[in-house]
Formats: sequence, structure tokens, C-alpha cells
Amino acid sequence: MSGKLLLWLSFISMLLIQTTGFTYYNCEPDGNFTTNSTYRRNLDTALSTLPTTNTGLGFFNYSAGQGSDRVNSAALCRGDINQDVCRSCLNDSVVNLREVCPNQKGAVGYYDECWLRYTNNAILGNTDLNSGLILYNIQNASDLDGFNEVVRPLLNNLIDDAAAGGSLRKFASGITTGPDGITLYGLVQCTPDLSRLQCSDCLQNSITGFYLKYGGRIGVKSD
Repeated sequence: MSGKLLLWLSFISMLLIQTTGFTYYNCEPDGNFTTNSTYRRNLDTALSTLPTTNTGLGFFNYSAGQGSDRVNSAALCRGDINQDVCRSCLNDSVVNLREVCPNQKGAVGYYDECWLRYTNNAILGNTDLNSGLILYNIQNASDLDGFNEVVRPLLNNLIDDAAAGGSLRKFASGITTGPDGITLYGLVQCTPDLSRLQCSDCLQNSITGFYLKYGGRIGVKSD
């Protein structure tokens, strides 16, 4: 018997699960733009340039334009995938997110390997989450107390490691053994523009939130 705990955390909110392309995406309520608008041209520029801004560790950000026509874009690849997979995921995201949110000024899309967001609001350094989403395995651990006694230290250690990361990467993953010899996997990640305190606080808040509702599930994924 084996169990798996996967925590893939980031700091961009999403509201809507869909079945097309992305694991989930949201067309944000930031307003709409028209085909020949300045905002549309800035969005074209931002998303065409974004893939060239890789820090080398899977974090991308680029802004184009000024004032109400400014477009901020950012993307983050999961810290354990290679650069080819990262690049492919981002390229797919750019194409697919514009298809599903064709006229919205703001949108966010998630795959398992990466996420992409663009908006005329601030992205970098922003940990304000209007909402989030938790996916969970419906199966409960057979030894709830023993399971939680192992999971909590694993996640706390990973949070410390990720938050201590530098300005290019804040990522940590680990493995531990749970009750009855099951293997538990943990993974946490912040966008690297966040401070150590911002990263730690946001991860801790996310973990607290899913423990309140889904403690003891053998798999939880929170974004």
C-alpha cells in the first residue's frame, strides 16, 4: 500500500475549474479589451516576450505599457521539472489561456507543471489571495493520528527550506515514511520574488486551510 501527499502551492488566485486544456483556469474580472486597443497590443508584447525572461530556474515575468493599459505577466514552472518541459508548458499556456479568455484583461491558467497569469494589476510581491482551490484524494488515511504526526513535520520542514531560498528559486520537496510503511511525498513552492516571511506565511496559511477541511486525506493539492 502506498500513499501520496502532494502540495503544489503558488500565490495567484483561481476561481474556476474547467475541463479544457488546463487543469483549471480563471478569466479574471478585470474588465475586457477590444481587438484594436492599446491593451491588446501590450498583451501581445508581454506574452511574446515573457518566455525569453526565464531566470534559469523556471520563473518568468514581463510588463508592457503604462497606466490603465499596462499588462503585467508572470509564469512559474514546478521546481522539479526540466527546462524543456517548462518551456513547452509555458508556450502551451500562452496559446490556450488566450483562447479560453479571449477578451479579458486578466486571466490565470494552471497545468500540473506550470502556471501563467496576466493582468493590469500588480503580480510581483503580491500575496493577496481572494480565493483558492484545493484538490484532494477522497481516501482517508487508515491511521489518522499517525498520518498527521508524520505529515505536519514534513511540510513544516519543506516550508522552511522553500522560504529560505534565494531570489531565483523558492522550492522544496521531500519524502518520509508514514504509518504502516507508506511513503509520503511533499512539495511546496513560492514565486521567488516573495520575501522569506511572505513565502512562509502564505504556505503556512494554505496548509492550515486544508487541514481544517481535509486533514487525513492521503493526497491534497492546494493552489
